[in-house]
Amino acid sequence: MQVALLVPAIVKLGVPVEAAHMFALYFAILSAITPPVALAVYAASGISGAGLWDSGISALKLGATGYIVPFMFVFGPSLLMIGDWSRIITTSITALVGVVALAAGLAGYARAPLVHWQRLALVAAAITLIKPGILSDLVGVALIALAIAPDYLARRRAA
Repeated sequence: MQVALLVPAIVKLGVPVEAAHMFALYFAILSAITPPVALAVYAASGISGAGLWDSGISALKLGATGYIVPFMFVFGPSLLMIGDWSRIITTSITALVGVVALAAGLAGYARAPLVHWQRLALVAAAITLIKPGILSDLVGVALIALAIAPDYLARRRAA
């Protein structure tokens, strides 16, 4: 259903066909942990004996970084090996850094517990790293450095 309805609309917006198909496929796969389908959540809550809602919320938190990746395919098709190698490498590195920053920001932990402003800075950095481009990449890296620097400096002083 997604391929018949969603992909042609995305392609008409100027997205490469491969990226549009991967966008649809990725979200179809994520339906296993997102409501209203969430079949994996039903199975996990039944096996573990945990509540359905608690399991669903945990699945959403743990899978949150996965919701960003399809948009990275749309904004940066070089993640799908489309384009020249220099762009593929830089886009892949910034995507990896962005996903790690988002995971740390949502989990609230990066080698040590993070305070709220650090978590917000990491999530903002991840959002800026979604779109390929030197300016957005520099802003994202600066936000990551701002969020991690206090802990790094405190560790260095303690050692």
